[in-house]
Amino acid sequence: MLSQPHTVNVGLIVDTVGLDAGTERLVCEIAKRLDPQRFRAHVCCFEPSPRLKELQSACSTAVFPARRLNSLRGLQEILRFRRYLREQQIHVAHAFMTKSAILGVIAGGRSVPVVTSRLSTDWYTPGITAFFRYYLNPRTTRILANSEQVKKAVLAVEHAASEQVDVIYQGVDLARFSRGDGESIGARELGIPGHAKVVGIVANYRPVKGLPLFLRAAKIVSAQVPEAVFLLVGMGECHGELARLSAELGIAGSVFFSAGKGAVPDYLRRMSIGCLSSESEGFSNAILEYMAAGLPVVATDVGGNGEAVRHGETGLLARDRTPESFAAPIIELLRDEGQRRSMGRLGFERCRELFSMDVYIEHLQAYYRRVSEAFRA
Repeated sequence: MLSQPHTVNVGLIVDTVGLDAGTERLVCEIAKRLDPQRFRAHVCCFEPSPRLKELQSACSTAVFPARRLNSLRGLQEILRFRRYLREQQIHVAHAFMTKSAILGVIAGGRSVPVVTSRLSTDWYTPGITAFFRYYLNPRTTRILANSEQVKKAVLAVEHAASEQVDVIYQGVDLARFSRGDGESIGARELGIPGHAKVVGIVANYRPVKGLPLFLRAAKIVSAQVPEAVFLLVGMGECHGELARLSAELGIAGSVFFSAGKGAVPDYLRRMSIGCLSSESEGFSNAILEYMAAGLPVVATDVGGNGEAVRHGETGLLARDRTPESFAAPIIELLRDEGQRRSMGRLGFERCRELFSMDVYIEHLQAYYRRVSEAFRA
């Protein structure tokens, strides 16, 4: 049964929602939180998953199983998706990943406005950049960046027109986080001492996250603040390499890896400082989660980090990518509990005002309606 005429049907296109990662969680939150009186979400993926099945109680779901879009099966799925857009009367399609963007733009044609998201800038390769620049973007209705820095990258690298690119900061679910009670089941199971000051980082163990920088800074910090320990919350292919580096640096006894076990909000309750050492970022989910948990932030000054963190007020930004530059603000905060508490409190207030999931959904709903109405004007 099709929605009533006043309802905006939104197609949310993502490769999968089966992974427990930032973009996949974001799509699920959008699907569940859009006002059902005014919007109807359709989550469209390339593969089924238990999480997609769970979403069926909140929205419509569909699967278009194509490993490669440049194949006979891919062409068939593009044509299936084009029929789906027409039959379900989709008013705006929003694609979140590169493969999803290709599906949405080709299938949408000129009949449905297609929004393609830019959530980071670490996916650029010469081939993909050229494809977006010369084929996809000219056929895309709007490009939605999650920070001003990501918008600048889209303009510079993809050569998109400034008037085509919009910015909406993504949100974090404040209800998932509590501030500063110090209790953490996960930290206790990892063997973190109860008296330790925990310097944490939430990031999957991938090269772009710059975790060797975090560990080299940790060596400097541990010499100055012996009660400090370092917790890496994530998982990934670099785990073994990072464990070896911590041993080579002589700090293995003070470094703990969650290795994919436990829940992020649980670990955050045990942290004194939340860090991010990335080489490249869009608009970091981890920083928003630190702020939601009332933690001061120490981060590299890349991507949208400077838009989330107010330097000297809610956290400190390392201007140089050296261990010394990254370690200095950590040492400063570990030695000043009053500053840590003040920055954490101000960060939480900033997050609640600007970056909560409720604020994000409110902006996104207004955006979907504007895009849909402008397309049909």
